[in-house]
Amino acid sequence: MSWNNIPNEERLRLWKTLREDIKDLPVKEQLDQLAMFCRTIPFGSRTIDYYSPLEWPNPWEILFHGTFCTSSISVLMYYTLILLQSDKNLELILVEDGDGIFLLPVIDDHFVLNYELGQVSKYSDIKDDIKILQRYHANEIKKIT
Repeated sequence: MSWNNIPNEERLRLWKTLREDIKDLPVKEQLDQLAMFCRTIPFGSRTIDYYSPLEWPNPWEILFHGTFCTSSISVLMYYTLILLQSDKNLELILVEDGDGIFLLPVIDDHFVLNYELGQVSKYSDIKDDIKILQRYHANEIKKIT
């Protein structure tokens, strides 16, 4: 699938289908499927301000307008998990890894998405490779309904 050739409304439909398909799966399988879904999204230059979480685009805006960067894809992943209405402890962390600065979703202080394309990483495996610059919890990030 080439995200650059998919009409905007089709991107939204694909994402809705993903959410419906994974909503009843165990947490690890949800994360695996979400990572696989997002691995093919092309990303370019930064499209969001790391330090303004109340101004970040919502997932519909990210998909419809194709505002894809590493961090906006992490925001998309975060909101996808929020919409699944799970009891997971979710946060976004702003990290630096020597190659750049970007956001990563962290689930239950154990799993990390979007550090390696298409994979779910364990926080314990990557914590020595990153420097955490900021942590954003749900009460600091724009709410969606």
